[in-house]
Amino acid sequence: MSEVLTITELISAQSVHCGFQAGSRKRLFQAIAQELVDPAREDSEEAIDEIYDALVERERLGSTALGDGVAIPHCRTDCQRISGAFYTLAEAVDYEAPDQRPVDLVFVLLVPEDEKAAHIFALQRLAQLFSDPAHQQRLRAAATDEALFDEISHLDAELGAVAAKRKFA
Repeated sequence: MSEVLTITELISAQSVHCGFQAGSRKRLFQAIAQELVDPAREDSEEAIDEIYDALVERERLGSTALGDGVAIPHCRTDCQRISGAFYTLAEAVDYEAPDQRPVDLVFVLLVPEDEKAAHIFALQRLAQLFSDPAHQQRLRAAATDEALFDEISHLDAELGAVAAKRKFA
């Protein structure tokens, strides 16, 4: 990974979903678990259950909703490297957010059990991205998976420029 962790290091065009039909947080976590499990694993059903259970357990500690319709569910699991997926939801779901608003922007992170620093850097980077209402608006305006990936990539590059300026200033 680069010196400044980027969002595009965490996701791919295939892990970005625009207008996802979740219905509930439980169904969203089930879909996330199915998508993010390595299909080459012989124990894929167990791995799906492990990811789902880890996401649910993390939420029991406290909601990963930031407010303003944004959530960053994350958990430690048996994976090789930190990775993620990004979803805009067709209909916002109740997420026990601090501001009581339902969530429609969801960035999920899977973190290897023994990973320390990248996890924190990723959460900081995502918080930086989602703290700007203009960024949220641009992401919500995307109409296709491809447009959503392009938009998050552009925003990520803009954040990189800001981080680099701060670093050398």
